[in-house]
Amino acid sequence: MKVLVLVVLVTCLAWDSGYCLSQLRLRRFKLEMEEMRKQDPTSDLWIEQRLDNFHSTDYRTWQQRYFMANEYDSPSGPVFLQIGGEGPANPIWMSEGHWIEMAQTVNALCFMIEHRFYGKSHPTEDVSSSNLSYLSSEQALADIANFIVNIKEKHNLGNRKWIVFGGSYSGALAIWARLKYPHLVFGAESASAPLHALVDFTGYLEVAQDSLTTMGSGTCADNLSRASALVASHLKSDAGRKVLASSFRLCKALSDDGSDDSYLQESLAGNVMDVVQYNRDNRHFEGGGKSLTIKDVCRIMDDVTIGDEMKRYAELNSRTLDMSGSPCLDASYEKYLEDMSNTSWTSAIGGRQWVYQTCSEFGWYQTSDSPHQPFVGFGLKHALHQCQVAYGISQEHVQEAVKRSNENYGGRSVAEVVSRVTLYNGGIDPWSNVSYVVRDLQSPREQQIRFGPILSMQKKVNRKEPPGILTFFVPDTAHCAIMYPSSQNDSLFLKEARKDVQTALLSWLA
Repeated sequence: MKVLVLVVLVTCLAWDSGYCLSQLRLRRFKLEMEEMRKQDPTSDLWIEQRLDNFHSTDYRTWQQRYFMANEYDSPSGPVFLQIGGEGPANPIWMSEGHWIEMAQTVNALCFMIEHRFYGKSHPTEDVSSSNLSYLSSEQALADIANFIVNIKEKHNLGNRKWIVFGGSYSGALAIWARLKYPHLVFGAESASAPLHALVDFTGYLEVAQDSLTTMGSGTCADNLSRASALVASHLKSDAGRKVLASSFRLCKALSDDGSDDSYLQESLAGNVMDVVQYNRDNRHFEGGGKSLTIKDVCRIMDDVTIGDEMKRYAELNSRTLDMSGSPCLDASYEKYLEDMSNTSWTSAIGGRQWVYQTCSEFGWYQTSDSPHQPFVGFGLKHALHQCQVAYGISQEHVQEAVKRSNENYGGRSVAEVVSRVTLYNGGIDPWSNVSYVVRDLQSPREQQIRFGPILSMQKKVNRKEPPGILTFFVPDTAHCAIMYPSSQNDSLFLKEARKDVQTALLSWLA
């Protein structure tokens, strides 16, 4: 009997900003760290990993955290391994999510592994720039390979085959693991994976504008545009800056030298970006409270009874602060850089590590440089400034790093060379702009669930898999929506996509 082991890389976080991390996203990461500290440590398991997987004479090691659950396990079933992305591994994923629903179907043994340098997985004594040189997607992929080899031996898994799953950054890791370690990884299922590294990610806000229009209202993006322009106008005078500090509930007055201006604009835009990226998803099981939706944002921005567009923008900011339990908005760029430059583990909640990865590998700076989006005030120059200040990485080196990542992994062209891989993307999700999406099929069904190159769900299960990613494009869903627990409120298209992904998986296991 052929028995397969499945490795699931699943963590979709709000950390995906490639610009300065807004206060909303920083607060969310702090909450995740607080939740991690409350977790029962007796469930933590540890595996030894090499600090440098690519230096044969460097024998330093460290302990990586992982979790295990055997509620659904049977001797003939597969094994699922969920690998976290750019944040703490949350053990709630050991009992929730679409992967668990599939685990119940196929009687899987479940594991979850935490990404190096995040959560409790501390390879070094601190997160200084010199130590962060051991933080990279390549090192993480090698950790995955080592985990597979050692867990197979420890649990006597024999010649079982492994399939990797993941979402967002870890979704890219899933596909790259299939690419780099095909002798260990039999297949991959991925969601919202950013595959194309890019320095100036202007497409993020372009997709966000389209989503605001299609899912919100025809006037929403225009009103946001006027609001952002009014903020920019107020920043030009001392009196205007005082109005902004009061209206947007800033923790302290804006700096006189203008250094806070871009950070304020990005933080206010970040309130909208976060809503669009995670519109109407089911991630509340992770412990977060109620979230605003695109319709909520547009209802506020279209409400003329509140006042002009800037007053509506301020109301949206207040609503966001209240829902997150924050008394004020910290728009101090100097304070942000101080926090990002702090190298102690007690202060490093994950933001310093992830921004380092954007500077050293991926870019993805979500700037307002495109004219086809609502916001102004946070351009590429300011985005790259944090790389130099926090890590000593110059603009030229960022450009070189992004080029190298695409050379290493192939960018979107990886979709044409790997086999036994599925990839979900939501049409609302701005990250779909740097993923791989097929949009040119014409049938009603294919307009909702789109298939990748030369693949068909009608293929025979005993046929050799041709190269090419099987893609699922669901226009009315957002970032990683397919990964969260199923809900009666899910759209018909999302429900069908979950069925199709499971069908593809079962065809591989047959």
